[in-house]
Amino acid sequence: MAISSNTGCFRNMRYKLAFISSDERLIERLRKALSADCAIMPADPRHEGGLGAVERLDADGIIVDAGGHTGARTALEAMEAVRAAFPGLPLIAIGDETSAQMILASFRAGADDFMDREAPDAELRGAVLSRMREHAAKQGARACCLRLEILSPGPDDEDYDLALNLATMLASEDGSRRVLLLDLSLPASPLRPALGVEPTLTVAQAIREAHRLDWAFLDSALARSRESGLYVLPLADESGSRVAFPALDELSILLQIVRAMFDVVVVFWGPFSRQAMMAGADVEGRRLLLCCNQRFSSVRNAKLFLTELVAGGAAARDVVLAAHMLAPNLAPGAQDIARAVGAERFISLRTSWTALAHAHNQGRPLSLQGPSPYTAALKDFLASEGMLPARAPAPMSRLLRWLGRAS
Repeated sequence: MAISSNTGCFRNMRYKLAFISSDERLIERLRKALSADCAIMPADPRHEGGLGAVERLDADGIIVDAGGHTGARTALEAMEAVRAAFPGLPLIAIGDETSAQMILASFRAGADDFMDREAPDAELRGAVLSRMREHAAKQGARACCLRLEILSPGPDDEDYDLALNLATMLASEDGSRRVLLLDLSLPASPLRPALGVEPTLTVAQAIREAHRLDWAFLDSALARSRESGLYVLPLADESGSRVAFPALDELSILLQIVRAMFDVVVVFWGPFSRQAMMAGADVEGRRLLLCCNQRFSSVRNAKLFLTELVAGGAAARDVVLAAHMLAPNLAPGAQDIARAVGAERFISLRTSWTALAHAHNQGRPLSLQGPSPYTAALKDFLASEGMLPARAPAPMSRLLRWLGRAS
């Protein structure tokens, strides 16, 4: 078993995963599916010495190809050897979910989970990230803070709605998770009408108090939604008094501080979206959502913005297009918009302007009002990113699902 040792590419990666497989197409597929979060280190089970390489590279977890093309005995032996050598690491098998024998053999050999090799990339990614974060929680170590950044070429009101709904969904889904919304709206923050929260600390005040920003201070000074548990930190208060955008180095320091205190930070860049390109392009755990709607001008602006992001060093795959479909029966559709913008990944947010405006005026985001196509799309996206609470299936659930199909 041999593993490549190009450690230089692992800078800024969240997890390093050894993948024991001789299937080049599957290796490349996993690399692409997990590129934003994991470095995949391929290991060929037909060669010896791989276990030593895993240890030298300090892998965070191991995936084993349980496919028949390597021979069932070879795959089983590989899993048993890996489990014996690394009893504390997450071990995930990937193979044919229709084979009950393969699933049983994998769990008997020590696998913690089993993934279907035919599952969509988003499902594979979500399963891996959930398993890794569940492992980190069991070890008593907080996973790296995630930073969801909403970029608005416009901006439009629905872009702010997206940031607010993502943040409240993440906070309300798991009460133990610390979630902060950093709201850079101008000239006034919409937090009071949109969430029913009166801001008590602003970005400028937080920067002035940077020397004393520990968790005890933030927990007492930041305003928090009672219903969702979301913490909020706006640039401007509700009065609309003139506020200057902070120096980028000061804002970067503030972002570093809150990243150490929170599990997720959702940043609404609003009118300062282009400054986002200079604020930590190499930050670990960063996610970029680029907003647009069905207007041709919005599609054009999103395309130009994505071009700027890629020119500035962002990978196109790491930028997710958030297409607001406020008129679902109106062309262009979400897929056509994504194609025109040049986005490799997109989410289709189907709702109406009336629903968004009503939720805003009620002070209760759609994410707190029950199921809808809009919230379902957000949940699917967050699950694919592994950002919802640990959703990794129980070890025997895939076998039970197969038995249900067979009965």
